[in-house]
Amino acid sequence: MGLLGRILGAATTRVWRAEQQLMQRLGLVAPPVAIQWIATNACELECPHCYSRAGRRLVGELDLDEARTLLLDELVALDRPELVLAGGEPLLRPDFAELIEALAERGLGWSLHTHGARVPALRRVFERWPPDMVAVSFDGPPAEHDRFRGRPGSFARAMEAIAILREIGVREVVAGTTVHRGNADLLDRMLPHFLASGAQAWGLHLVTPEGRAGEQTGIRPSAAQLRRVAAFARRARAFIRVELDNEWGSAGELDPLHRDSSFLCGAGRISAVVSATGELMPCTTTDRRESAGSIRERALGDLWRQGFAAFRNAKPGGDKDPLDCWLQTRNGCSCRASAFDPVDVEARLRALAEAAS
Repeated sequence: MGLLGRILGAATTRVWRAEQQLMQRLGLVAPPVAIQWIATNACELECPHCYSRAGRRLVGELDLDEARTLLLDELVALDRPELVLAGGEPLLRPDFAELIEALAERGLGWSLHTHGARVPALRRVFERWPPDMVAVSFDGPPAEHDRFRGRPGSFARAMEAIAILREIGVREVVAGTTVHRGNADLLDRMLPHFLASGAQAWGLHLVTPEGRAGEQTGIRPSAAQLRRVAAFARRARAFIRVELDNEWGSAGELDPLHRDSSFLCGAGRISAVVSATGELMPCTTTDRRESAGSIRERALGDLWRQGFAAFRNAKPGGDKDPLDCWLQTRNGCSCRASAFDPVDVEARLRALAEAAS
């Protein structure tokens, strides 16, 4: 959800609350700022952290005609929120070029999550209809990245993809790292590769126990690792654009030390996710009990306006706390208390102030 976080960055918690209060008084629901679509479950990799258990294409995935009418036309009617394509690997759709052409015809902005291997083959598509943002997976130094992705050469292909996207002139290319127990202490070794890649930003996600990651008890970082990663990001922000993404939750008044905009969990509030088979979900869970309904059965706009009331009315501290990551809290693994130690941060700030004086 890193790109969603960047797209939603302008909608800070304070602005969202004010808008929500006004819209509720009028009996209205504001249109979404962004919709993510799991364009396919197909992927040639089988990464241990994959929330969608990607691999084979699912039976009943939305075809191109359905995407045009049930998704793209509805986004136009919803004031054209940004469409974020994810997967699986969305570039494996055989109709990818036609899909992007349909987006462009409707004046829709789009962004992309990809592991990068197919970017060279689709370069002309990117040149003709460039996305607003692309996040390319960056899971470790070369050997660790290839081991985690399960395919030799994956790191080199990711770096090639970043270089091509920069050459094309994509507005923002992000190196996206999902932090897990195996790479949490490798960020300092990853830093030179990030600097050499040409990516404009580095997004540090956090593994969430959904899909394959939910089946592996040893993949989540320890509390000590969470604190070290948060500290690394604070230090690195002095000279590169690095952010802790949505899965970390809010650091409260300390948010500026970790990200560019105040945190807000957008799930069901200002964003949603369309599954590969058309279910409208609050976020990237495959638990269909959380669905607001299928866009094959009801219009996306109607599902958006009539669903997710529990998210829009949630208060801080509850199970849909807007100041924490819903994906983490629904699995009982909020990391805020471990990652954002106020005493530790205040001590560091005092030390910096003393050193400056």
